[in-house]
Amino acid sequence: MLVPMPTYPLYTAVLAKLGAKALYYRLDHTREWMPDFDHLRNLVTANTRALVVIDPNNPTGAVYSRAVRLALLEFADRHGLMILADEVYGDLGFEGSVEPLGLLDPDAPIISYSSLSKAYLAPGWRTGWMAIGRSPRLDDVVTAVKKLADGRLCSTVPMQYAVAEALNGDRSHQMTFREALKARARLTVDRLRAMPGVSCVPPRAAFYAMPKVTLPPGKTDEDYVLALLRSTGVLCVYGSGFGLPKEDGFLRIVFLAPLDELSEIYDLMAAFTAQYLQ
Repeated sequence: MLVPMPTYPLYTAVLAKLGAKALYYRLDHTREWMPDFDHLRNLVTANTRALVVIDPNNPTGAVYSRAVRLALLEFADRHGLMILADEVYGDLGFEGSVEPLGLLDPDAPIISYSSLSKAYLAPGWRTGWMAIGRSPRLDDVVTAVKKLADGRLCSTVPMQYAVAEALNGDRSHQMTFREALKARARLTVDRLRAMPGVSCVPPRAAFYAMPKVTLPPGKTDEDYVLALLRSTGVLCVYGSGFGLPKEDGFLRIVFLAPLDELSEIYDLMAAFTAQYLQ
């Protein structure tokens, strides 16, 4: 299975548990974290069965352009791959909701996943869904999913009613939430870019940023993150936790805190980073 890198770690864990092999294709931070199609083409084999697309992306906050999304559809079609479309952050695009990939080609073999946890501010409710495309190539998948569903307990009844109300009811709160996230993202990028030795691709959705720190020789992303935590109490996730090389110096920031708290956090990070990179 082709999985983006950096990746949401759950994919790595589940594939390992199932005995499947993950083939990690690069997302290019010099191109706003878009997929590296040359790398994709070099990875695919006759045994490859599926392509994972996380858009909007966790951990980078990227949103793929229409051209990139069409290219992913074309690539999957050429190689006979089904697409697993992780679209949990689809309603949290800063410029509005991101169109589901399946709408670009309703006949493509796409399985889309989403959830109440992010855009509806309901983490922990364990309420999500999948939408399976109408391609005949997915008939066996539908049969297998039905067997799994028959053998599992469903989400609680109140949560099932919540799904219907959330999807069919008033969504005006999402615009307010998106604007708040957009302001936090703008502050985050401005403050990170002002720090010595730090660069950051502006996120376009969700609540993550993936800055890059120019590390001193011999240091790793984990060294920086742990030193930052011990010195300031500020905790980030090092990029190697998402599969990136330790020496590249990437880390993920979650910018959900209020603006005044974020500003204080970035004050601490800036002072620490200036000293760390001396």
